[in-house]
Amino acid sequence: MALSLICPAQAELDLVRNGKPQADIVIAEAPARAVKLAAMELQEYIFKISGAALPVVIAPGKDIPAHIYVGKSAHTDQLKITGDGLKFGAFRMVSGGDYLVLTGHDKDYKPPEFAPRDSKDIERWDKRTGEKWVNPIGSWMHTYSSAAGISDFDERGSLNAVYEFLRGLGVRWYMPGGLGEIVPEQKTIALTKVDREVHPDFPYRDLGNYSPAFWFGTRDAILYHLRIGLDASPACVGGDWPHGLINVHGRKETKEAHPEYYALYGGKRSIGVSGAGSPCLSSRGLFESTVKYARAVFDIYPDKPTVGIMPQDGYVDLCQCDLCKGKDTPARGRSGNMSDYVWGFVNRVAIEVYKTHPDRKLINAAYGSYLLPPEKIDKFSPNVMVVVPMARDPLTRTNIMELRKGYMEKVSPGNIISGGHYLHSRPGCGFDGLPIYFPRLIADDLRSLKGVSQGEFIELSQGAGPGIGDMHAPAFNHLNVYVTARYYWDADQDIDVMLNEYYEKFYGPAAKEMKAFTEYSEVNWPFMRTQLEPVDKVLQLLDKARKAAGDTVYGKRIDLVRDYVRPMNELRSRLSVDRTAVPRQFTWAVNESRITIDGRLDEPEWGWKSYALNLSELETGRGVFCGTSFRVLWGEGAIYFGIRCTDFDMKGLNITTTNNDDAALLKGDYIEVLLETQGHSCYQIALNPAGAVFDADLKGGTNAGWSSSARVAVHKGENFWSAEMRIPVGDAIEGGVDPMTSVEGRRPSNLYPWFINVCRQRSRSRETERSAWSPAGEKSFHVPVKFGELFVR
Repeated sequence: MALSLICPAQAELDLVRNGKPQADIVIAEAPARAVKLAAMELQEYIFKISGAALPVVIAPGKDIPAHIYVGKSAHTDQLKITGDGLKFGAFRMVSGGDYLVLTGHDKDYKPPEFAPRDSKDIERWDKRTGEKWVNPIGSWMHTYSSAAGISDFDERGSLNAVYEFLRGLGVRWYMPGGLGEIVPEQKTIALTKVDREVHPDFPYRDLGNYSPAFWFGTRDAILYHLRIGLDASPACVGGDWPHGLINVHGRKETKEAHPEYYALYGGKRSIGVSGAGSPCLSSRGLFESTVKYARAVFDIYPDKPTVGIMPQDGYVDLCQCDLCKGKDTPARGRSGNMSDYVWGFVNRVAIEVYKTHPDRKLINAAYGSYLLPPEKIDKFSPNVMVVVPMARDPLTRTNIMELRKGYMEKVSPGNIISGGHYLHSRPGCGFDGLPIYFPRLIADDLRSLKGVSQGEFIELSQGAGPGIGDMHAPAFNHLNVYVTARYYWDADQDIDVMLNEYYEKFYGPAAKEMKAFTEYSEVNWPFMRTQLEPVDKVLQLLDKARKAAGDTVYGKRIDLVRDYVRPMNELRSRLSVDRTAVPRQFTWAVNESRITIDGRLDEPEWGWKSYALNLSELETGRGVFCGTSFRVLWGEGAIYFGIRCTDFDMKGLNITTTNNDDAALLKGDYIEVLLETQGHSCYQIALNPAGAVFDADLKGGTNAGWSSSARVAVHKGENFWSAEMRIPVGDAIEGGVDPMTSVEGRRPSNLYPWFINVCRQRSRSRETERSAWSPAGEKSFHVPVKFGELFVR
């Protein structure tokens, strides 16, 4: 049901009159946690609005004219007003002659049996199932916040009713914390006539398992989450769906007992050492174990609506066993190569589970190599639920909408949720400081999903330091988050009305200028990474807004936005330099298990999934006496380089050190890889014929304390030496690693590429020959503006 604000009408009674309380707040003697919080929030904000402190009581005062009943109590029972039957945060607001009832379904959440807390819980789980599975009810189910006195999984309809009542009085929570709220002054608050029942358009409103994290987020962050109406209801969608298949095959005991569950690559089972391994989806044993696992979970947890059986991240290559041959569809490209293979497995499992648990769902996401709908399945089993991508990027929206249509034709009604990320603000992801706003696409997308999707799971950038678990960069992130959360409740509302109100309330005298800044950013952010003009324009608009705001609270809000976009000044400097003359090359993603780092470059991937790129003389671009070629591949969290150095004097190789991290390496023969990722310029990884490595982070100087953690090997032939390098990459979207021990960057794409160079120094007593893939035109290797462009297809 669409939300509307409470319209004041002529009332006989007031809740507050001339700053004096005329009502009390009545709750049950032993209320649910959400009701306690609702009463506190109502009391606090009525005081902020009017200066009146309404008492919170368990029985209506005899000498008090009006009463606000929050949640279920004996008094609401007498009025025969109940929230029974309301689900997923829905609520009722009903007024009478001297009362207002704000109620919904409220229930304290208790973690289910076996929710892991220690090793004994794992032992009890194993005993209960008789198998070595991972319990899908993980530690994330412990969601109680001592800071806010509530669990994320508490049923909280009455709290939502209180927040809607306060919105009707003009309160807004645009951003976490006091700076983010709008509280009007109003000395008199009337008891208005109302009789409404409000249901969200999307029951599953899980905007981030990253932020705010209930178990360690701050009170401000958690209250913001509640105030804007988010709710990761476990009664709608089980939280274990992302990569849930690893619960079946991820444990050490399963790897040891059932190697046949795992994919065969290069004659070896991909069991994995620290990870879960890659499954063989043709394995009969894995299939039977997955069916048994799903049934057991549903039996042990009768309230659990779904079980996830999505494969792990990086699942891109077909198993090479005889059972799997021919089950891929390479003609469909990397987004559909595994679609029939993966979805075929999911559907077979679902058919079996449907026989015993027809009211439960199995979840898999359209993702990676199985993004496209399968071609060999006309209709999924009625219990298959599909997670489809959001359509909130103007560059991919048309394709995503077509993809979504393909899945909707295959699933039963109601078996869709959408998923994605709002991680643009995460440092190192290649969008650092860019004002990536998309409120209208949010509105359009959620409007198109109403009645189709159960809701959404969105990953949101998490903060660091004292605010870890809170929203990262709230000055930027809050607008996309706020619009998303409010459209979950009413997907038919007018986005322009919402945004105009936002600009006026949040930016005051700078409303016009911040509207221009945001709307320009919304249209032009896809071009800011590579074009100077939109960067200059957006910075000018923001400066104009800051001047209009003056020394006010509105100026403080804009200052936070200016702090966020500060990296754009560095981006502007980089874009000011012409890069049109550098080479451009693409490469492919491969399965890492097929590459052995031995320096020989004899794996097939080096031949059919990469191109040999030649080095030229560093300053002139001419040919050199001893040629060098290299190939590059993208792996699962790493970039690979294979380099072959011709040398007609192998006995005279100039090896100046055999020790890692010794700068003396740079005085002899060596090769050097230079990497500029989307958010970092740049890294240096040098390797000599002895296999010694010298690496440094060159951003803002030379930090030789940084380590690439590169795995390298060198091979020496009759008239050449060759090297292989595996350089780990911390993907800021999927979850990076320590910035002091790896390259920070995300997969290079056509729009957001890397800039790289591969260079060689061949040093002899009389001469030094220096070459590069992209000649610098000067004597130095370290000229980032001359690096060549690299992206992964």
